[in-house]
Amino acid sequence: MSRNTNQGSRQNPKSNVRGQSNQPPNQYFNENPAALTQERLLKLSIFGMDFTFLANNGLFSCDKIDVASIILLENIPPLTGTLLDLGCGYGPIGVVLGKKNPVHVTMSDVNRIALEYAAKNAKRNHVNAKCVYSDGFEALSYKHDNIVLNPPIHAGKDVIYRLYEGAARHLNPGGALYIVIQKKHGALSTITALEDIFHECRILYKKKGVYVLQCVVSKNNFCDL
Repeated sequence: MSRNTNQGSRQNPKSNVRGQSNQPPNQYFNENPAALTQERLLKLSIFGMDFTFLANNGLFSCDKIDVASIILLENIPPLTGTLLDLGCGYGPIGVVLGKKNPVHVTMSDVNRIALEYAAKNAKRNHVNAKCVYSDGFEALSYKHDNIVLNPPIHAGKDVIYRLYEGAARHLNPGGALYIVIQKKHGALSTITALEDIFHECRILYKKKGVYVLQCVVSKNNFCDL
């Protein structure tokens, strides 16, 4: 395994880290979240570009863009080909990466309302994206060159590990899964599991207990669907 670590000097903005949002934990990753009552406009400046996102109080990290998502964005290398934002929420990761890179973007989520907001946010930021309702990879029958995931920690380890395994089956040879996870949420055991699934897990960023990981599918461990 190769563990390339970028310690970095960036000061992280104060924001929610996934799994620590101020919504009840059984909402944002469910198909039918609680009724939404307050739409809000969020702003993000990154990579010399300005983005705006609509969100609502029943969605994950509705008050500000999740700091873990920002760390993930800042540490993903340049991308080409196709990109799947798995569990996209209202779409900040897929939208930013779609604007920054020459990629064909697909965003998927089990939360239909979040997916509606993802589609709105792609349009308002002038990003072409296909939005697919899917519980994990259930409705995703094709492969991608890149998959990004900020894991839904409160969904539980079994659910999250199935997403990792599904990602390995839905990547083209040479394709990569990018995730962000905290040490207190099992980063070290996650690295061990990802080594078993992908046979290569690289640490792109490690600071203050937050890890960004890159897992590459080689031709040797490539899987047909």
